[in-house]
Amino acid sequence: MESSMESSEPVQNSARGWLIGELSRLIEIPSPTIRYYERLGLLLTPLRSPQGYRLYATDALERLLFIQSAKAFGLSLEEIKQLLDLQSAQTIPYATFKQMVQQHLRKLDLQIQELMTQRQNVAQRLDRIVESLPDRDFSSAELTQNPLLNLISEATDAVTLEELADQGDRPNFGNLFSNRSQEVLYLYSVGKRNFRLMNLVSAKLNGANLSGADFTNAKLMLADLCELSAIETKFVGANLAGAIISEACLQKANFTEALLLGADLSGANLEGANFTAANLGGVNFTGANLRGANFNEAVLADADFTNTNT
Repeated sequence: MESSMESSEPVQNSARGWLIGELSRLIEIPSPTIRYYERLGLLLTPLRSPQGYRLYATDALERLLFIQSAKAFGLSLEEIKQLLDLQSAQTIPYATFKQMVQQHLRKLDLQIQELMTQRQNVAQRLDRIVESLPDRDFSSAELTQNPLLNLISEATDAVTLEELADQGDRPNFGNLFSNRSQEVLYLYSVGKRNFRLMNLVSAKLNGANLSGADFTNAKLMLADLCELSAIETKFVGANLAGAIISEACLQKANFTEALLLGADLSGANLEGANFTAANLGGVNFTGANLRGANFNEAVLADADFTNTNT
């Protein structure tokens, strides 16, 4: 209500200050934004007219112009407030302004590098499968299966292996390993920990040590993970439906939003494990150590907690 009343109030004289609507039109900043800046302390509290309307002095105009200009250099409102506070304390913050902008430029350089790396990775993945991709979409009736998921997964895994090769000489994985399980064990042995999105359906990793690894969104359906050591390992969003994970060491493992339908976790050490929002329908937890485990928002339908230690 105040905005419309203030903006319609007639101008009496240039010395009495600007109403918020007048200032908004003059500086081309919306009235709500001006109020927001005022709440943040970027503007001094304005005087009030006898009718109760805000009256902004020349200082407010100068501050708004400064805010607009500083934002063009990429500075945050918090940084701009620091500069304004220094000026209020009779300090002209030349050096502080320069340091802030230089820091912002360094952040932009890092972001550019990250984006270039991401682009290179995406381009490499596409190059691996582009010749296998038709030039048109198909209806479900035209195909007996949907190979797109496999193509995408294989391209992702292939680039992951190539990235490792860039770090030094390594054997030809295609000739050396007969399956993905052996690849994972070798890569882990040479220090690799990122196995995100990897296709490990029916993998044989029983008794392996994969502690601290990252299997986010990996496909581990029907995998044999019996007696696996995976302390503080990430399985966020992974598909472990039907996996055998009995007697495994999974302390502080992260299964957030993972799918474990029908998985066997009997006798596993799951102390401090995180199952937030995971689907644990039909999971066998018989005899498992669940002390400190987090089941917040998890689906527990038909899960078996017989003789568990909580």
